Amino acid sequence: MELLKRSTVNELMKLYARKKTIWLLLVALLLPFAGLPVVRQLQNGLGVAGIASDQYAVTILNAMTLFVLPLLIFMTASDMVSGEIGDKTIRSVLSRPVSRSKIYAAKLLALFVHTAGLLLLVFVASEAAAFLLPDAGIAAGGLAEAAVAYAASALPLFVLCTAAAWVSLGFKNASGALTVCILLYAAAKGLALVFPDYMVFSPVTYMNWHQLWLGGSIPAGRIFAILSLLVGCGMVFYTTGYYFFDKKEA
Repeated sequence: MELLKRSTVNELMKLYARKKTIWLLLVALLLPFAGLPVVRQLQNGLGVAGIASDQYAVTILNAMTLFVLPLLIFMTASDMVSGEIGDKTIRSVLSRPVSRSKIYAAKLLALFVHTAGLLLLVFVASEAAAFLLPDAGIAAGGLAEAAVAYAASALPLFVLCTAAAWVSLGFKNASGALTVCILLYAAAKGLALVFPDYMVFSPVTYMNWHQLWLGGSIPAGRIFAILSLLVGCGMVFYTTGYYFFDKKEA
């Protein structure tokens, strides 16, 4: 366990030593504020109550889980897996007295921690931005519900992390892995819209499952069914990903 903890910390240190990671965090921090002019125009300029301030954080989450957060996950996973395989730095990691199972687990744990940090950053920035809207007086009313939605959204994003790492194992350069991850994700989202009955078993279909946790009445049966599917998909991606990582020549 101590080796896994140290390996995870090492992966996080490598991740945050990259300038690109810091820039992407800043982008995630600023995006909620970038939407303020549009919402203000709807509320004041056009006299339309488009998005109330107590719903602003959830609205930002809906938009971010559609493409922005998946894109950031794909970029990070491709750098952590394909990038290290391509530039041969993975050899120095594998030469340490740490099993490949712990190395692969540490990479995914670091990716989970980074994704959770992104969610927390977007949540704080969205709530702060909500207090800058004209109806800021009601912004605090949606804080608890938004916190539940952000916490719930972590599960499908974690499953996406395991899938992105799984895909990245098939490439020796980060750009190739990133391109394929984006194309596969876009195809899965498109097919889910065109053929919803055939895509019920795709984890990508449930990127917005946090909406089930909103509104007070929680559909327990549907939540359990989706929870089981997402956990199962995550376990399959992790297990097969570790198998390929263990067999891969550095």
